[in-house]
Amino acid sequence: MLKRKTFLKKNKNLNTTTARNRRLHHLKRHKKRTFQRHALQFVVQDICC
Repeated sequence: MLKRKTFLKKNKNLNTTTARNRRLHHLKRHKKRTFQRHALQFVVQDICC
């Protein structure tokens, strides 16, 4: 019983870390994409005006 409890605990910890990593990765990608889009917009504005 004790062994099983620790195993479950470890597994839960692993899941939380993977979820956090995935969320961070997504955030970074999203920031990068939005930044690129904004940079493109600024270039277009410079050309227009």
